[in-house]
Order: sequence, then structure tokens, then C-alpha cells
Amino acid sequence: MPVFQFKYFRVQQEHAALKVGTDSMILGSLCYWENPKRLLDIGTGTGVLSLMCAQRFAFDEIIGLEISEQAVLDAQTNAQNSPFPSPISILNQAIQEYFPEEQFDAIISNPPFFENSQKNPDEHKSLARHTESLSFRELIASISRLLTPHGKAWIIVPYESKENIITLAGTNGLFTSDLVEISGKPGKLSRAVLAFEKQPITTKLASLCIRTETGSYSDKYKVLTKEFHDRMV
Repeated sequence: MPVFQFKYFRVQQEHAALKVGTDSMILGSLCYWENPKRLLDIGTGTGVLSLMCAQRFAFDEIIGLEISEQAVLDAQTNAQNSPFPSPISILNQAIQEYFPEEQFDAIISNPPFFENSQKNPDEHKSLARHTESLSFRELIASISRLLTPHGKAWIIVPYESKENIITLAGTNGLFTSDLVEISGKPGKLSRAVLAFEKQPITTKLASLCIRTETGSYSDKYKVLTKEFHDRMV
């Protein structure tokens, strides 16, 4: 599928190893900020999260970082074709080596998360999927370094990694402001969406089940993503 059609924009994904998926759809729909100015999209891939955020918020600037040269080709095309006013810049750079002059009040990431699984023989897919290119420890440390004192960062991770990441956040001066437990089907937890801030705050808890027992999309998922899907799901 070289092109993914959203309600208000299209995502070219001819070169990127990982295509538009449910994780990005959920994260881009759930994330929220109060009057954000600058967004950093860590591991932007096709740039889909940058575009989803540009649709929902009036950012002064959006920076997407991506280490895969193949994915950058798609992300740059998608940024150039964005129908939204927020300027989007795509940089072929690792977050570990990114030291901008200003911090960001908004950060988002759908990071690589296969920690112990067998590597894909496709080098580009392996790079995109495995945490060797960006460990959770490095991700959290980078978020802490780049987030403004009153900013907010959103990520989506495997459910089984949730507690480890919350602990890492705490050791890096980050507080968990939001935790959304994601189930693929009823009773089958698979992902967690986490939001972090630098100020002490009570964690808001929520849950989302993507599909019903019969395999159709749940009403809650349909309502959450209705401003992005170009057709009924």
C-alpha cells in the first residue's frame, strides 16, 4: 500500500519500512496539549504523527527526526504536501545526537519496541522495529533533556514494558500524567499510551479496546479516530 488515505491528507509510504498502523492512529488521536508551540516527533517514520498533530493543533513548528534514509524520503514528501499551516521539517538524525537550541513543549513518539525478538532480515525493517537503534532508556533520557519545564510528551509502547518505562521516567525527573491501557480485543492488553510531564501530577487512567469479540472496530475506537479515517471503519 504505497499511499494511505486519511480524511484530510494522504501519507506516501513507498520507501518506509513500517507503514501506517493502528499504533500511530491511536497515539495521534489520543495525544493532547494546551496551546502547544513546538512539536518534536521522535522516529517520525513516514511523518504520519506530525501530520495528525498538525491537523489537530496550530503548531509554530514541527520537527520530525528519523534515522532511516528510506523513511525520510517519504516523510519529506508528506511534509511538503501537508495541507496544514504548521511548518514541518524532517531531519535525518538520531535523537541521541540531536541538541537543538530550544526545548519543545510537545513531544510525541511511536518508538521501536522489539527488544528480544529475532531481527528481520530486511535491514530497514529491523532498524525501525528494534530498540537497539533507540532503547527505552535513551528515549526517556532524550525526552527529559528536550522537554520544556511545562511541556508534555506522549509515547506508545508494548503493555509489558509499561512499568519499566514508568520507572525510567521517574529516574529522569518525569511524572506520568496519563496512562491509557490498550486492548486489541476484550481481555487482551497489548499497548500502553503514556504521557509525561516534569511537574508532579496525579496520573489519569483510561482504557481503550480496539475491536469487539467479533473482530469489528469498537464504538470507542470509531469515535476516537473519526476525524482521521476517510471512510467508515
